[in-house]
Amino acid sequence: MLFRKLAAPSALLYSLLVQYTRTGSTALAFSFAPEENQIFVNKRQSCTGQFQYDATQIAHSRRSFFTVASKSAFGLCIASPSMSYASSEKETNGKYIVLNDGHFEGGEERDSMGVVNRITDLWSQLESKYSQNGLVDYLAIGTDSDFTKLENEMNKLRNISLENMREDRDELTAFVINVYNVLIRVAFVIAGIPKSDLSRLSFFDTVAVNVGGDIYTFNDMENGILRANSVPPYHLAKPFPKGDRRESLALSSVDPRIHFALNCGAKSCPPVKQYTAKGLNDELQVSAIEFCQNKSNVSIDEERGELRLSKIFKWYMNDFGEFFL
Repeated sequence: MLFRKLAAPSALLYSLLVQYTRTGSTALAFSFAPEENQIFVNKRQSCTGQFQYDATQIAHSRRSFFTVASKSAFGLCIASPSMSYASSEKETNGKYIVLNDGHFEGGEERDSMGVVNRITDLWSQLESKYSQNGLVDYLAIGTDSDFTKLENEMNKLRNISLENMREDRDELTAFVINVYNVLIRVAFVIAGIPKSDLSRLSFFDTVAVNVGGDIYTFNDMENGILRANSVPPYHLAKPFPKGDRRESLALSSVDPRIHFALNCGAKSCPPVKQYTAKGLNDELQVSAIEFCQNKSNVSIDEERGELRLSKIFKWYMNDFGEFFL
């Protein structure tokens, strides 16, 4: 899982260094480079000639670049437990790019899974329309009128209460997995695709979704809720510090099979599936078996007497138990 790996040895050092910038007056900016999008666009041009983008247009597109720039700077998102990833939308102060920052009229949305399913269906249609040879033209998706429909549907997440799911672990787990998996791809359209180690750190700590008035980054969803408020790899603090009201949503224990369900957008990630509250246990079991049956993830070298595992088992070894220590 390339985007979740954050593998550079310098990553932890960066997280320590930028901690000192959080009270400074100098803004730090990290951009998501659009080179990958340019490749996709050029491919479509050669096939259809329908879309015409030059480097200047791409650079000024609101969906081509993502910049984290504030006095609190990047270190807040990694090392500061006292100002962890926002309690409410009023407290974000531009530290996050919120994917569903539009306004939605209406009361509480009770069909939470229905909203996510509609977002997923719209995304699947767009992705199928703008995919060729395994490549997705994210810039073209952003210009399609159906993407506006998807954004309108995402705004309904603002009226969904996660508190109502707190007593049903399976419902909360299925909902968060589904939201995570589809919004990662939507984020590639709105925020861009992270290219460097720093931009990947920034992506998962600052690209966020508003659910029920609270802001959740991708790290909040994975490590805060699904991993029982555990410290993410290459981080120093838990996503939800003491006193953060979102801490009550953290699962009481980790089901390691979530790692075979979450897809961060990398080719090596498990395939995206829809998970349900009623069938969650069986669905996660199938995903785990399929992942482990893939020889690129789990294999045995009989001649050398070696068991070769995907690095996901290393990054989250504590989730899988002492056998892997």
